Amino acid sequence: MTAMNVATIKHLGSRISSVVLRAASRVLPAMLVLAVAAPCAGAQKGGDPAKAPRVPVERRASIAADASIRFAGAISSLRIIGWDRDSLVISGSMPQGWRFDGGIASPVGGLRRGAKFFFEAPGDGYPTGATLEVRVPMRARVWAKSGSADIEVSGVTGGLDLNIVGGSVTVSSAPRELNIESMDGSVRVTAGAAWLRVKTATGDIDVRGGSEDVGLSTVSGTVRVGDGRYERGKFETVTGDVVFGGDIGFKSSVDLTTHSGRIELRLPPKPNLELDAATVTGSIENAVTSSRPIAGREGRGMELGFSSGAGDTRMVVRTFKGNVALKPR
Repeated sequence: MTAMNVATIKHLGSRISSVVLRAASRVLPAMLVLAVAAPCAGAQKGGDPAKAPRVPVERRASIAADASIRFAGAISSLRIIGWDRDSLVISGSMPQGWRFDGGIASPVGGLRRGAKFFFEAPGDGYPTGATLEVRVPMRARVWAKSGSADIEVSGVTGGLDLNIVGGSVTVSSAPRELNIESMDGSVRVTAGAAWLRVKTATGDIDVRGGSEDVGLSTVSGTVRVGDGRYERGKFETVTGDVVFGGDIGFKSSVDLTTHSGRIELRLPPKPNLELDAATVTGSIENAVTSSRPIAGREGRGMELGFSSGAGDTRMVVRTFKGNVALKPR
């Protein structure tokens, strides 16, 4: 591939900065809303919140197989399990004196198609909130939002929309749609999703299992992608690193962009792709093919381009200050 022209070199940095700043602008406002809106844990008057007794939480109801179910409030631990039953079962505990509100929607055509639950503390100081295990129909769509919480999901193949400030999110099923937003909490997806979006501020993102349409965005977290086929993907960070070790689907496209993070591509010995990589002030290392990076005109920047195999897939790599490394799997 010929060297980038002068105009490309001069504007590459601004394009990269524009992309990552847009990513940050999408992540941070949502994260700030989460932080402000997250319900605080509470204490009873005259008592030590850490020693407050806990009371059981239990609800059972029949519900449609594709129902929409929502959880919000001061939840410190939420385990969601999809099962092959048209019923909803909630079990767990919460501090005594808390408010547990919500319920199942009225039947429509003989089926209950929605449910909504909310947990609220009476004051400040509780170290933990509600701890819940929830069983839902596997094709249900589940929405959950809390402050600092650990959320684990398995068996759900419908849709998931999960929002936290701190803690962690782990999804081990393969839902049709998966959207996760986190401020500081880490995110781990082990079985992929048909449509997948993850945004964090400082939390790390680890995605495996593949996706037809994936977008991962973080400000300073690390993005790791592997173990699966990715048809369309955009992976963006500002200062965080990106490590990509997945497969790219036939005639697919993957873009990786950072401002100052390192980008590492783990590729098979004979990758079937067309690669276009560039960095303004960083370096490029290629330990996979015989192609070698070249300097841009006027000695600014480096670029690497090659077409290997059928070249029917495309990978574009852009970083301003970061280094790029191609390594064999």
